[in-house]
Amino acid sequence: MLGITAVCAVVLAVTFALGDQRRIAVVLASPSEGDAVPSTVREVALTFDEEPDRGGVEEAFRIEPEAPGAFRWRGRTLVYTFGRSLAVGDYRVVVPAGNLGRGSEPMLEDFAVTFRVREPGFAMIVTSETGQALVEVRDGEQRTLAQAPRIIDYAISPDGTQVAVVVAAETDGGSTRGGLVMVPTDGSPPQSLVQSPDINLGGVTWAPDGTSLLVVRRDTLPGGGEGVPRAWLLRITGEFIAPVDPDGNPSLNPSWSPDGQHLAYLSPSDGRLIAYNLSTQVFTNMGQPRGGRAEWSPNSQLIAWESVPRTEGSNPIQPVRVKSLDSSYDRTFGVEGETRLAPKLLDNDTVLSLRRQVGSGVRGTELVFESLEDGRQLRAIFLAGGTDLVLEWDLDPARERVVYTVQSGQQRTTLVLNLESGEREPIDVSGDRPRWLP
Repeated sequence: MLGITAVCAVVLAVTFALGDQRRIAVVLASPSEGDAVPSTVREVALTFDEEPDRGGVEEAFRIEPEAPGAFRWRGRTLVYTFGRSLAVGDYRVVVPAGNLGRGSEPMLEDFAVTFRVREPGFAMIVTSETGQALVEVRDGEQRTLAQAPRIIDYAISPDGTQVAVVVAAETDGGSTRGGLVMVPTDGSPPQSLVQSPDINLGGVTWAPDGTSLLVVRRDTLPGGGEGVPRAWLLRITGEFIAPVDPDGNPSLNPSWSPDGQHLAYLSPSDGRLIAYNLSTQVFTNMGQPRGGRAEWSPNSQLIAWESVPRTEGSNPIQPVRVKSLDSSYDRTFGVEGETRLAPKLLDNDTVLSLRRQVGSGVRGTELVFESLEDGRQLRAIFLAGGTDLVLEWDLDPARERVVYTVQSGQQRTTLVLNLESGEREPIDVSGDRPRWLP
């Protein structure tokens, strides 16, 4: 009997079988034919447990309403990537019954699953006199997702249904430790995953398939001190699996490639950015980072990061570097007199970064678009002037808008920028670390 796992943009995951018995096992949501699940979907993948008839599967596969895209295969996995961002509305993935196995194994019943693409919102951390709150802003309305004396970090699941929040909590001994809480976005009660006086958590990020997390943790030492920070793989049940670095070396700011095959992290003990292949267990030294978290291209082949300057002097270049995993591509972006920060890859051909200039007569901070092919500047959008700072920015799932926060003295303003028109809209509530919420 031939089995298939169907995944919609690492947002929706179900399992169904070909043959005499038909089963549906939901991983991240609970869809059945006719149900609609709020989600942001970029691709649909079908993984077969035996070799499929590739041509037959492609011919049978369809999306309703029609959504143009392209097929590609990764072994026994068929991936259908949409050619453009899906409009808001309901969609249906259909695989009709037929002989879809390479040996003509039959699927006896039609398979269909429905998902809904909705307008994304965003989240941010808002500070008040009583503590901090994680606030969702969607369709002009605001609601609080989580509250704590201090929110250390948070990460939104790929389907937007859960937020992993690292909160500072006091232990019985009076010390402060970072613990992990899982917060559903539908208003259900939060669940405490990690709360221990012996573990102090920092940064957190999700796996692309939504089944696990990466967290940075420090362990209490026998003498009462605290160990070095290490990135750990964590199941969403709260069970630690293993540190990312098998030798136990310090590791910070982990990030997952979109295809889930690689991890990138900072190795502070030797000042390197490491790319780790989860399949081959090969570690690649990408270069020397300046800080921040490495960002991946949509095709998972390029990494962008804040790089240590290669030149010396009173005002050395503070560049962004983009490099391919196989080192066939390696380019630095930035010139003397400016600092490049927080890069993101708009697509496989364009890098975006914050350009902060210093000295007299400069424009402040701009969002710069540059070509990976030849390094030329394609466009620049002014974000903040003078000494005002852009604290953090995020690109929406459709790669059409940016949310960012400007700090001017003690005042913060959060804005949404339309990349096509250049128009920006200030938000009534402002906070730190704004991130798009599917």
